[in-house]
Amino acid sequence: MTGFDVVTELARRFAEGDGAGAMRLFHPGIRIEQPASLPHGGWHTGHDGVAAMGAEFGRLWERTITDPRILGCGDSVVQVTTQTWTAKETGRAATVDVVELFSVTDGLVSEIRVFQQDTHLLLATLA
Repeated sequence: MTGFDVVTELARRFAEGDGAGAMRLFHPGIRIEQPASLPHGGWHTGHDGVAAMGAEFGRLWERTITDPRILGCGDSVVQVTTQTWTAKETGRAATVDVVELFSVTDGLVSEIRVFQQDTHLLLATLA
């Protein structure tokens, strides 16, 4: 499978609510970077780190992801999605585009760097 194929399959599994299946596409040494300004920001390493990041995100927001656009070049892949984050406590929502840079190693996602269009807008949903 190409990097494009792996990320396309990852997006499909997440869209279908198959979180466990999505995790099987993550390399054991997966590293995910989120903007430091977000509560779940920073680098998260390994399956346990990804799970902790997801739990922190899930404590604060629900999210819908639409319109994935995936572009591949070997083991490097870019995905652009439109995401709506709704704060669980306030019910406020914000919609932003999100760019993710993926690295694929040995047929598994080994790194994701995430760039939300406007983290201030997302954080404002919590206040």
